[in-house]
Amino acid sequence: MQTRQDQSGILADVVAATALAAIDWAWSTHPGRVCVLSSMQDAVVIDLAMRIDRRIPIVFLDTGYHFDETLETVERVEQHYGIAVERIASLVPMRSDVVSGECCADKASMLDRALSGRDAWITGLQRIETEQRADAELIGEDRRGAIKICPIAQWSDNDRRQYIERHGIITNPLLDDGYDSIGCRTCTVRPTDGPRSGRWAGTEKTECGLHL
Repeated sequence: MQTRQDQSGILADVVAATALAAIDWAWSTHPGRVCVLSSMQDAVVIDLAMRIDRRIPIVFLDTGYHFDETLETVERVEQHYGIAVERIASLVPMRSDVVSGECCADKASMLDRALSGRDAWITGLQRIETEQRADAELIGEDRRGAIKICPIAQWSDNDRRQYIERHGIITNPLLDDGYDSIGCRTCTVRPTDGPRSGRWAGTEKTECGLHL
């Protein structure tokens, strides 16, 4: 007779299998022309991609305003998987007086540069995160016509936590310090009123522009 723990493990495997299938499809359909975009909040999608093929490029958009903990997470990912993360630096000069949201101004063009010569990108977006993301497709198309794969779009927060715990996934230390959504230090504080409320707090902004 299966225990509840056994059943939970089976369900977790099924959830992961769907995500792996989406990434495998992307890599086999567009070999060498796909990348994973990671904010380095955790390495869940990176780990899924590495299980398919360690040649899949991992891309990090470095605005210049990231927390030290986020940059340290990039290095931990590189060391753990034996890869070199592709860093795309902002071309906009850094300012000491930048305010919440302004750090995101160049991110869309940074992604354009990351996708130059590529057909598709993989992201860790989840439907449960915001109303704007509730209809996210597992495999769709972005504004530039590139294929956009959201392999964990249907995952719950519990699915993500279980994957992290079962596989010892690298996470950003800020998650243990009360943050639940990590962007630049200029637009990220601890949440005060529900998930992602710590992003662009005090403004009407809900997205950096990458997923619009």
